[in-house]
Amino acid sequence: MNVHNLMEEYVSDRVNSLYNQLAGNKPAWLTCDCESCRLDAVSYVLNKIQPHYIVSGRGIVHTSKILEDSQIKADVDALAMEGIKLIASVQRPYHKKAAEQQIQEKNETSSPMFNFPVFIGSIYNGTTFEPLSDATITLKMDNSVIEMKDSSWSNPGNTYKATKGAYSFWPKPIPAEKNEINRNYHFTVEVSAKDFEPSSYGFDITVVSENKKRSELNSALTLKIQDIFLFQSDLINPME
Repeated sequence: MNVHNLMEEYVSDRVNSLYNQLAGNKPAWLTCDCESCRLDAVSYVLNKIQPHYIVSGRGIVHTSKILEDSQIKADVDALAMEGIKLIASVQRPYHKKAAEQQIQEKNETSSPMFNFPVFIGSIYNGTTFEPLSDATITLKMDNSVIEMKDSSWSNPGNTYKATKGAYSFWPKPIPAEKNEINRNYHFTVEVSAKDFEPSSYGFDITVVSENKKRSELNSALTLKIQDIFLFQSDLINPME
């Protein structure tokens, strides 16, 4: 059975098309548009957009109608530009220090690490219970914005209509003194959106150190964060 995410080709095509357009305009901030940068941008979008799976050729006619939605197209383009700019902002030093970073990655891979799960959650309108678009979510550890695993994950992140209020974070692993020790970490999710009262949610997780840095995603290693509801700032309670 061949299960396939229909969004992969569409996102890849849009990201490459935007890179090509930008290469023609030559903006000063676009420091690189190599294949690695493009793949990072594709991953950035796919990490945030809702997948649409099909089995071989079955369902492709029905599912392809999704791609006719102008809002989804706009959201993909917005996410793509967001990813391209984020990756461009960190890519130049990466290229200059590629050798050093490769050595560092190799050392980290073979050293004890506290590997965090992927945090996933959703933001909703507290009045209508509909997924909330255009919300900004920030993940903090002990009141500080935490660094992500790599450039395909952003912090702060945003929600779009196409993501249906969903967001995700993958915190960067933290070195451990040795293997198989427990440590408690406190995180806070802070959410804001225009015309809505900001909200936050704190939680603790216990992580067991492993003998190496985890570099590949595992769908079994995810943590669902409690849904967060935002209420409009001008909302009046009739009972008051």
